[in-house]
Amino acid sequence: MPWDAQDRRGHEDEEAAHTLAAAAEAAADDGAPATGLGEVEPLPPRGARARVDGRDVVVSWQPGPSRAGPVSYRVVRRTGRAGSAREVAVGEPSGTEITDTEAPVGTDVRYAVVAVRGGRGVSEPAETSPVMITPEVCDLRVRAGEASVTASWQVPAEAVRVDAWRREGEAPRGPGDGVRVETDGAGFRDGDVRPDAEYFYRVRAVYLTSNGHARASEGLVLRATPGPPPPPVLDLAVSAGDGAGVRVHWTRPPRGRVVLRVGPDPSRWEPGTPVGPDEVAAHGPEVLGEPAPGPVREGDPGPGLERAELLLGAGTSHVLAVTVAGDRAVVGRSVRIATAPPVGGLRAERFDTSVRLGWTWPDGAAAALVSWAPEPSGDPEHALVPDGSGGARCTRRQYGADGGFEAAMGSGPVRVSVRTVVAAGGEETVGAPVSVTVPGRAVISYRVETAGLLRRERVVHLVADRACAMPEVSVVYAEGEVQPHSGAQGRVLATLPSRRLDAGERVSVRVRPPRGAGPGWLMCFPAADDDRAAHLRQPSVKELRL
Repeated sequence: MPWDAQDRRGHEDEEAAHTLAAAAEAAADDGAPATGLGEVEPLPPRGARARVDGRDVVVSWQPGPSRAGPVSYRVVRRTGRAGSAREVAVGEPSGTEITDTEAPVGTDVRYAVVAVRGGRGVSEPAETSPVMITPEVCDLRVRAGEASVTASWQVPAEAVRVDAWRREGEAPRGPGDGVRVETDGAGFRDGDVRPDAEYFYRVRAVYLTSNGHARASEGLVLRATPGPPPPPVLDLAVSAGDGAGVRVHWTRPPRGRVVLRVGPDPSRWEPGTPVGPDEVAAHGPEVLGEPAPGPVREGDPGPGLERAELLLGAGTSHVLAVTVAGDRAVVGRSVRIATAPPVGGLRAERFDTSVRLGWTWPDGAAAALVSWAPEPSGDPEHALVPDGSGGARCTRRQYGADGGFEAAMGSGPVRVSVRTVVAAGGEETVGAPVSVTVPGRAVISYRVETAGLLRRERVVHLVADRACAMPEVSVVYAEGEVQPHSGAQGRVLATLPSRRLDAGERVSVRVRPPRGAGPGWLMCFPAADDDRAAHLRQPSVKELRL
């Protein structure tokens, strides 16, 4: 596409500017080329636009293609009609944005942006579309009564009036959308409403432009629900939750919705006290989510109940029920809940009759209560007589020093529970138990007795402390000073087949160890290295050495 005369001239001017700039660099002592460069008109900026930001106007643009010499951008504000427009300089930055903090309110303003080279050469202007600062009303408040809705506000000094529009169920989108409400300039009283209906009001400040046209702000929207005050919740109660949370439940009120707020202190209001939104927010944050309808548990009476699961931090919390209808709120009953977070990753390992525990401590827990109780096996083949119950307190410091917790809990199957302890406000709060079942093992003790006229034979007696399934047991002889730790380290002299043993029942076998030149050992081992059902407990070393 061929260039017009203005494009051709701009291109030629820019080539001349580049030539002068190169000459200025080559001959820094000669001032004439530099002076000529500042008189060359630069190409104009592009894409100038203005947007309102509160009571300011932000003007931005894209830089022009001129790069030779120092180039800045001069911004001018224009108000009024074309024939009598008034211009005010805003600034001359080197960047591509400037904020006008003194733009008039309620007046159409345009901005012209020109590129300036060397302080003298000025481009053609790039102009923005007109914008207007239209501040909203201030301190807008709405109050719903039993049969009316009232509102009040402060009018911006530049506004000529304030309009209000009402719509039921959703916010009015603009003028003519909904029902216009008569105002007295600083508020209104709307009596044309129904109880328990939800209304939305849009309040807009109106300004007069320089052309005599009315221009309104976007408007502020508020919600109101007239009617009698909502009834308070008086039966808020606490029950155990299904998981790590705490469950609260209450009877659903006939009007309004129930909001729960959780705070560290008791409620400062008596149930039934009306409160404002700012007041009730001081109790604590609102619990997010909608309450679930229905009974607390399946099978419980009470249609019309509502419930909520709460995940509370460690310590003492006060849960307050607030009934909200529109912009009105009435406080109900408050309940105190003391909680401690549970331990994580509970694990257990048995060492004969002792059990070693490990877990992850939650934040805030200073100690833990460990308890255990017998849990008889359901397997008749391995039914064990349970040991006794027990418990202990383990501090976090003690746990760290010992690398865990260990206690003698007997050899039978045992159910171990760990509860955290959190100190708050001079009181201790105990958390929910975390439990693990540790399988039990019967203990089969054996003795070695000398027998025969020359005392060269040995009789091995085995006896179980409780009813169990005895594994296959090998009687092993091993030579040397070092005590063997498995049947593979010696020679099998006899084998006792697996069988059922009653508590206190004894089985015996007589063996004749070979005569060796040095010391030796006589010991019993499970034939298959499987002592999960029963543990072989050896006698003193004196009996085992030959």
